[in-house]
Amino acid sequence: MNLPNKLTIFRILLIPVIMLVYSIRPLRENYILWYNLSQANFIILLLIFIGALTDFLDGYIARRDNIVTNFGKFLDPIADKLLTFTGFIILMEQNANNQVISGGTASTLITWWMVLIIFAREIMVTGIRLLAIEQGRVIAASPYGKFKTTLQFITIIFILAGGAVMVVEGKLYNINIVYEVIAKILIIAMLAITIFSGYDYLAKNKDVLKETNKKIKTKKVKQEKNKNK
Repeated sequence: MNLPNKLTIFRILLIPVIMLVYSIRPLRENYILWYNLSQANFIILLLIFIGALTDFLDGYIARRDNIVTNFGKFLDPIADKLLTFTGFIILMEQNANNQVISGGTASTLITWWMVLIIFAREIMVTGIRLLAIEQGRVIAASPYGKFKTTLQFITIIFILAGGAVMVVEGKLYNINIVYEVIAKILIIAMLAITIFSGYDYLAKNKDVLKETNKKIKTKKVKQEKNKNK
C-alpha cells in the first residue's frame, strides 16, 4: 500500500480516538489555556488538525509521485466525510448541552439542521460515486469539494477552540461576542459552499444518473422479453 493511502486510513483511525477522548467526562469538564476550551476539545481539535494535514499531504504526495489510485480516489473523500461528521456531531451535542447548562441563554452555533444539510449533501455525493463505480467509473473530488472540506475543518477547529459553555466554580462562561460573530460567518460560508459544491457535483455528473436509468430500462425490457418467450 502506498503512502497516500496509508495517510487516508490513518485519518479514519483518528475517529475512534476522538470518540474515546470525548467520552472521558473529566476532560470535558476541565478547561485548558482559557475558559470555554475544555481539555477534551483541545485534544480533539489537535487530532482533527492532524487529520486535515494528512488530507493535504496524501493528495500532494499522490500528485507529486504520480501514484493516484482508484482506491485513493474512492477512500480519500470518505475519510474526510467521516472525520468532519465526527466533529460536527460533537459540536451539535455540545450545543445541546450548552442550552441545558445555561437555561437556554447560551449562544447557538452548530445545530441539527446545519448538520442535516451537510449530511444530505454527502449522502447524495456518495450515492453518485457508488453508481459511478457500478458503471466502472471512479469520480475524483472536485476543487469545490476540496474547498468545502477545508472550510469545514477550519470551522470545526475554530468552534472547538472556544464554542463550549464552561461552568467553573459555579460561574457560567459564555462565548465572547467577537468570537461568536466570526464563528457564525464561518458557518454561513461553510454551509454555502457545501450546498454549492453539492449542486456542482450533481450537475457535472448527471450522466451517471442517466446511465443508471438507461440500464434499468434495458433490464426491464429484457425481463419483458423473457416473460413473452
